[in-house]
Amino acid sequence: MLTIFEAQKRTEQFLTGQMIEALRAVEYELPSFDTEPVDVELADVARSRVEIRHVRGASDATYLVNAFGDELLMQLQLNVHRLVVVYRVPALDALDAGTLAVRLERWRIGAEHAGWKFGWRDAPIAGEPARRYVETYCYAFAGADFLEDETQQLYWRTDIVQMTRYYMIEAGRSGIRLSPRRAGFPV
Repeated sequence: MLTIFEAQKRTEQFLTGQMIEALRAVEYELPSFDTEPVDVELADVARSRVEIRHVRGASDATYLVNAFGDELLMQLQLNVHRLVVVYRVPALDALDAGTLAVRLERWRIGAEHAGWKFGWRDAPIAGEPARRYVETYCYAFAGADFLEDETQQLYWRTDIVQMTRYYMIEAGRSGIRLSPRRAGFPV
């Protein structure tokens, strides 16, 4: 059984170490079938850039994932073994929670197979009533021993990367602009 100090330390490491490294692989270069097969490491072909904002001791971190020519604002909360991922998209071009949910339905179905549950909401920006984000909430429970089990950590870390990757790909296919910076939204 972990002490509270050790649990907090491992939470911090997951949020600020493991996840940053993993999110760099949201976009990666796949070797061509027109060339001879080559042995490459994911870290060597990862294309995503990741910025993080985190307060030491907090059980969440916010990431700006730059991939596929866009940026996605993502928050990850880890409460010992409960995971919450929140994607925030600028509400532009009449985009609202209902519209986003419909456009990302295929993505949602795939993520539900991994154990995620979802919620969608329109979120006004404090102090800026004319602008808002559309938020996608993704909830999942890992095992109670998540912070001690590296295999579980690998599973959920990889799943968050894949979920983020396909969120960005599906949004791009639907013409949804994700970048809060390009829209002039606070980050």
